[in-house]
Amino acid sequence: MQPRSWRGIYLVIALFAIGGIMLWGLFIAPHAISPPAPLDASWGVPGRPLRFVSYNILHNQRGIENVAAEINATKPDFVLLQEVESRDLIELAARLRMEQYHHPRLYERSSNLDGPRATWGNYILSKHPVYDAASIPNPGGGSFGVWGTAVVDGKKFVIANVHLSATWNANPVHIKKSGENRNRELNALKTAWHDRGEPPIIIAGDFNQIPMGNNWAIMSGTWRDALGALGKDDVTFGEGLLKTRIDYFLTTPDWQPISGKVRPRGPSDHRLIWLEARGRDTPATKNVTTRGAD
Repeated sequence: MQPRSWRGIYLVIALFAIGGIMLWGLFIAPHAISPPAPLDASWGVPGRPLRFVSYNILHNQRGIENVAAEINATKPDFVLLQEVESRDLIELAARLRMEQYHHPRLYERSSNLDGPRATWGNYILSKHPVYDAASIPNPGGGSFGVWGTAVVDGKKFVIANVHLSATWNANPVHIKKSGENRNRELNALKTAWHDRGEPPIIIAGDFNQIPMGNNWAIMSGTWRDALGALGKDDVTFGEGLLKTRIDYFLTTPDWQPISGKVRPRGPSDHRLIWLEARGRDTPATKNVTTRGAD
């Protein structure tokens, strides 16, 4: 029999070893390779309506249960979240009942906003398989978003979640600098999408860009403002006197927006936005129904 003191030492060593393995797993998880989309899936937009949610959740500061309830009320197929703390990933997936297709690469830290040690970032959750997940290429440095290839009914399309550089004070130098940063990020997104062959895409997130100016020209000139097309161009951000529209869904023309809305003020300084859309080439019918979220 080992002396009691040696048993205690061995136990401490074992606990340190287990803790080290767990930390190592957390370290390597973000670098895991997302599997490629199946070869038998073809580029295109599914004929059935799909519902997308985009929400900057303010680090869950006002309660993860409140955020999850706000999202679940919309009954989404895809959820694109910004300002998600890495510690909340698994709980959010569980609360939204989207654990099945969770993959570490569907989360990317917002190093464009908070540097290489950022603890928060952009997260894609889905009730459908998503492949090829990765940070959106940004030669200028710093991840501003994550994207992947979703497959629904044998059709594959790109889904992208972004949080572009912010303007957070009224200093003219800062305003100019932040606008230039967003310009680089938008051009990086446009180039990366072009390099993929300009496939069907839905881009959503916190663009930190009001609907005017050169950056807006890139956004609305390259893709389509889906909620704007529906007349749902309400304020998406701000409390008190500062209120503006900076959260969007941008799509390629092969998407047909059916319905969507900016939700009332909820558990964040941003409003949740949702969009329901399907393939534009699908004949419209009187039997198409939506899920009626407010």
